[in-house]
Amino acid sequence: MLKEYIPNSLMYITLLTVQDIVGKNGLNSILNYSGLTKYRDNFPPNDEKIEAMGSDFGKIVGGIIDVLGERGARPLLYNAGRRGFQLLIEKSPAMMGVMGVGLKLLSKRKRLEEVFKLGAENTNKVFGENQRSYVTDEGIVCELFDCYWCRGLKSDGPICFGEVGLDAELAKWATGDEHEVKEVLCRAKGDDVCRVIIYFEPKK
Repeated sequence: MLKEYIPNSLMYITLLTVQDIVGKNGLNSILNYSGLTKYRDNFPPNDEKIEAMGSDFGKIVGGIIDVLGERGARPLLYNAGRRGFQLLIEKSPAMMGVMGVGLKLLSKRKRLEEVFKLGAENTNKVFGENQRSYVTDEGIVCELFDCYWCRGLKSDGPICFGEVGLDAELAKWATGDEHEVKEVLCRAKGDDVCRVIIYFEPKK
């Protein structure tokens, strides 16, 4: 189960990423709609203290989907996931732990296996036991049993666009290649888990 609070840095990065994509006025509109005006011109500090409300993260995602619709929210949240990972590397490199150590000595397939395994382990430590990853013939499968991206939301199809973008950027960081990433199950549409597949074969 997800913990109630998340690191300040992750909320900071989320707000900064959305602002970078939709502008300050766009972010303020989403914050107003979501009842989160406390974050207007008042981002949490970019530190590792566990003080930001995890439920606020879900409200921001829900606000984006409500305001823009699923079709409009898809590219924004996907790019937010990718940009969020880039900012995580840039502004909070310590959160990556030892994920980058020794990767260049491994094959690209093994790099993917290793980073997603460690990623799930580190995420469970920070957020609570909410996910696992495992290897199949076609790629890495990540399953989220409790998901910030769609928690409390209802939809007709998968809506964890931010998770897909984040996983795509993590795969690129690990191998240098773009990989197809697809969400095939989503709790928002009634599935038991959110399931994302990161395919081994790079995009051509």
